Amino acid sequence: MIMHNQDSLKVGAVAKAAGVGAQTLHYYERLGLLPRPKRSAANYRLYSPEAVRRVRFIKKAQALGLTLEETKQILDLKDHGREPCRKVAELGEKHLREIDAHLTRLRAYRRALAQAVGAVRLRKRSARGPRKTFPSGIAPVSFAI
Repeated sequence: MIMHNQDSLKVGAVAKAAGVGAQTLHYYERLGLLPRPKRSAANYRLYSPEAVRRVRFIKKAQALGLTLEETKQILDLKDHGREPCRKVAELGEKHLREIDAHLTRLRAYRRALAQAVGAVRLRKRSARGPRKTFPSGIAPVSFAI
């Protein structure tokens, strides 16, 4: 146990400054994303101001799509005095590939949905008047449930 000093922050202060809940800090400790803090004589967790910067980094990494495990890999490199640039680039490229694949699936889904909506509109119009035919190569899509 150590005595509380002026640079030490209790869990609530770190959580508030980083924009997370206290339980998030405890969770990050369990995962190894945050080092175990020192303890006060009363057994309060006492964090360094670096903990706030670290949690903010974790949240920014999550916002960019990195998993907590990927973020831990980056932080572990940094903690061991190694530059994480190569790892960051590797993870960034991986996520770009995933985003591109997702966009490809979304574009295919959009085309299919637009075709289905067009088919419904054509059917609706044909119910009011003479039957319209589909342009060649376009088959109507059924919304039967």
